[in-house]
Amino acid sequence: MGQLNQYIMRGALRAIGGLVLFALAVLLLERLLRIFEVVSTSTRPAGDATQMVVNLLPHYLGIAIPMALMLGTLITIDRLSRSSELTSAFGAGVSLLHMTKPFVLISIVLMGFTLVLEGYLQPVGRYGYREVEHSVTQKSFAAILREGKFTKVGKTTFYVGPGGGPIFIYEKMPGGGVRLTTAAKGDLIIRDATGQPVLQLETGDSFRITQDKTVKGRLAFSMSAIAGTVVEQNFRVRGNDERELTSVELYKNRKGDLFPNLSVNANNAALHLRLARAYLLLIIPFIAVPFGINYGRNPSSAGIVVGIISVVTLQKALDFGQSLGAQGIVPPWLGIWPLMGLMTLSAYFIFRNSAVKMGQPPLATLSIFMGDVMKDIRKGSRAVIPFTRKNVNSS
Repeated sequence: MGQLNQYIMRGALRAIGGLVLFALAVLLLERLLRIFEVVSTSTRPAGDATQMVVNLLPHYLGIAIPMALMLGTLITIDRLSRSSELTSAFGAGVSLLHMTKPFVLISIVLMGFTLVLEGYLQPVGRYGYREVEHSVTQKSFAAILREGKFTKVGKTTFYVGPGGGPIFIYEKMPGGGVRLTTAAKGDLIIRDATGQPVLQLETGDSFRITQDKTVKGRLAFSMSAIAGTVVEQNFRVRGNDERELTSVELYKNRKGDLFPNLSVNANNAALHLRLARAYLLLIIPFIAVPFGINYGRNPSSAGIVVGIISVVTLQKALDFGQSLGAQGIVPPWLGIWPLMGLMTLSAYFIFRNSAVKMGQPPLATLSIFMGDVMKDIRKGSRAVIPFTRKNVNSS
């Protein structure tokens, strides 16, 4: 790799790396509020919150990488254009295709990383996040009871008033309906022999409300106790939905043999979507480099805006195509690959116009085209107005 490409590579890596870190920080801020709410009842909130954040990183990396690659490439080429380094390189006989090689190398590395990220790390991380969330909610009374706050654990909701009362317990029953328990006061004690927490209730009522809204089994008590730890159930095995399966497992389950509880269409649509997202990284440089080129004395930053809009739109279109395939409205591949084929052709013609024909940048060409259209509209309007006035005067 020549010195020019090394120089471009360093600038691109700085821009892309910085954008990935920035995007991760922004995306995690929104989820941290939810994480803090979940771990507020945990006995080890710092450790559980750290585990949940680590498990979320693969998911948010998958969102950040395509955007960072597009913006990093645009910013790097835009900077070269504004400093006239791009013009100097063209004058020295260096082609645009040659200067695109560093971005292609970066995209190939990111494509391989994305295959591992979305094919293995994301499914395992998603399952790990849900497992930690489940574990946090399966805690003892000593961990969950907070004065003046409703706390939900599984199918049971607790409320303890200030000073230990009043007490309110709402529990969904397995056979349907709910059980309500109220008490004027409650004390939490720990048995010396077993260390088991016991919630002692004073002066209360307990009754069940069935599905048909009738009250049954009403019981008034002066003293009662709820002993033991909230039953801690083992979390289900991985594979509840296609997002928890690795790409290898999705491939083996193409006919529904490995995970018969999953829809075959949803399984295959998820596999096609993961492959398409990795392939998208390979064609991004051939779109971003032409969009980043600026000629003339008044360079524009419109390419960055167009780049952001195009990546977001394409991601949403891929998600929509995947949902159509998952529902069986179209074959799983048909919701994904025709769109990727259209993007590939667009990238080819856009890059060919800038690299081979040395034409105007795509945005400049679009601006010229829109200017011509507006001129034609103005000419047409000037021709129509005198004709209209002539008809009005004659009448």
